[in-house]
Amino acid sequence: MLRRNGATGGATVRGAFGSLLKGLLKCGPCGCAMSPTHTTKGARRYRYYACVAAQNKGRATCPTKAVPAEPVEQFVVDQVRAVGRDPAVLRGVLDQARAVHAERTAELETEESGLTKDLTAWHREATRLSVQLRPGGDNGDVVGRLAELHERIGTVEGRVTRVRDQIKSVAAQLIDEGAAASALAAFDPVWGTLTPREQARVVGLLVETVGFDGRTGTVAVTFRPAGITTLAKELTQHALEEDVA
Repeated sequence: MLRRNGATGGATVRGAFGSLLKGLLKCGPCGCAMSPTHTTKGARRYRYYACVAAQNKGRATCPTKAVPAEPVEQFVVDQVRAVGRDPAVLRGVLDQARAVHAERTAELETEESGLTKDLTAWHREATRLSVQLRPGGDNGDVVGRLAELHERIGTVEGRVTRVRDQIKSVAAQLIDEGAAASALAAFDPVWGTLTPREQARVVGLLVETVGFDGRTGTVAVTFRPAGITTLAKELTQHALEEDVA
């Protein structure tokens, strides 16, 4: 595809996709971003993604240099289609998502548990200090410590609330295989009706990163499975709008 694009340029895909992988495409060898660029020959415009390190430090610093835009964009779109068409691939992507969600949930629950223990200890200490207050006595040290405890308690209680909200948010991102398959099955018919900006948004929902290795000409796509949930909602809304129109 890369060799063929050298002769055809990126004109046909430019109108369809725009800079579809802006912010997603990374250079495999050096890890830098690959930014959209173009050259013109006569009336024809050739689109590329170029390694930022190669652009800034010289082409000799990175073996990737640049890649024609059309084939790499089309490859990524085809991989998204493949996830929807192959149940085994979809199952693998969702299994990875569940593993990531489980790990993140465990981290948040561990943090919540530690914060809750701190709160329990601080409330107990605050109760103990409160009974030590004496009217008219020198309560300076006790009052100072109580003020410190109440400030800590307020801050940590706010953090506990946010952690619990995050746990709920992680759980809400999970989607079962049937719903995911239905959402991705709608990808093909809806894709062609979207504007380039909408297409870039959909790909951004589904794809975490795209790595291109200029040494081997290989492309690695890392999916963002949680985006399938959002995509399902967006496709449903889009279909409703089409029906109304």
